[in-house]
Amino acid sequence: MLSSFLVAMISSMLIVTGSLYSYRNMIRSRIGDVNVEDMKDSIDMMDDPYDLYEEDREQEITDIKQMIKEEKARQKGNVLKNTTQNASAMVSVYRLIPYAVLVLGFIALSNTHALSVLPYLIGLAAGIPVGYLLAKKLFISRSSER
Repeated sequence: MLSSFLVAMISSMLIVTGSLYSYRNMIRSRIGDVNVEDMKDSIDMMDDPYDLYEEDREQEITDIKQMIKEEKARQKGNVLKNTTQNASAMVSVYRLIPYAVLVLGFIALSNTHALSVLPYLIGLAAGIPVGYLLAKKLFISRSSER
């Protein structure tokens, strides 16, 4: 029972961690090391501390919403292009090896008659938040410090 739980938890933890790592790398490669800071709020507070120009902001918000709708409509036509661009993260080694561990672990447990389905499913469910927290600690905290 413990072996079923551990194999499932470790493999699902590796899958989540590997997926987050590969997507993080894909995003970093696309945006580079751009440091975008939004100073508009600070400037707006200095220029308009009493919100005298609130109507202009509302117009800007509706313009932005319209631009987002147009961009979404344009992106729907580029589904194949987006899929091929994201294929590097989908077929990453960091994702394929953990899936192989999952499948081979299941087969090994099944062949040795050590597979218990309930602990296996609980291990799969437990590995997801553990993998996320591990990835957050390893990848997200470090990247925000840079």
